[in-house]
Amino acid sequence: MQLLITRRALSFLAGLHEKDRRIVAEHIDRLADFPKAHGDIKRLNTPRERYRMHVSHRYTVFFYPDGEDLVLNEIMTTEIAHKRYGRI
Repeated sequence: MQLLITRRALSFLAGLHEKDRRIVAEHIDRLADFPKAHGDIKRLNTPRERYRMHVSHRYTVFFYPDGEDLVLNEIMTTEIAHKRYGRI
């Protein structure tokens, strides 16, 4: 399985402090074992198969399978994710 990361997600990741970038990158590396990856991964209730993974209670990573690939399309703070998707 190949992991594809969108420019938007890469841009967010590049803007993080070094320590946070390292922590998020370590969690992203675990997705190579998807769907057996460990961590706080949850399937979202959407028409298309989509998932989210919380990282250290500070960030949320959104991704979805696309054939043989796994597409990581967004990374954002957990606070923004909750506001955007109606949890706050």
